[in-house]
Amino acid sequence: MVCGGGLRAVRVEGRRRHRCPRCGWTFYDNPVPAVLALVERRGRLLLARRGGPPRAGTWDLPGGFVEGGEHPRRALAREVAEELGARVTRARLVGFAADDVYGRGGFPILAIFYRVTLAGRVRAGSDVAEVAWFPRGRLPLREVGFPGLRRALQRYARGAPLAEPRA
Repeated sequence: MVCGGGLRAVRVEGRRRHRCPRCGWTFYDNPVPAVLALVERRGRLLLARRGGPPRAGTWDLPGGFVEGGEHPRRALAREVAEELGARVTRARLVGFAADDVYGRGGFPILAIFYRVTLAGRVRAGSDVAEVAWFPRGRLPLREVGFPGLRRALQRYARGAPLAEPRA
């Protein structure tokens, strides 16, 4: 907000938004882009157990947020190096999803999925408690912390696209 006034719920462009009645500033609640790595090896998918909040202790895909001015592929390489200690040698964009919120009452996420090939030994790094390889048909879906990611991984396990298009 520009003036520091309180926000009120209003209808803008057919959607519920929050707007300051004093200065007219509108909060659009746009999603924050995050990159996620699908790393496959010998029919198994690599998952990373979250080492910190939110949803510490649950399984996730390696990845993280795109920083201002950073290309998503560069963010992917940076996050994979930080979390897995490995280098991305190939990354192919495979889908998007906007189904999750980061943190309790937090902000919406635009997940950008890449199928990734790595070089180097994989190990648990920054923000990761452990890494493990799971067969495609035996992913620990009940232990995946983000509901939207869980749905994407269910589709992945069936061989379907990660995100279903919405009408």
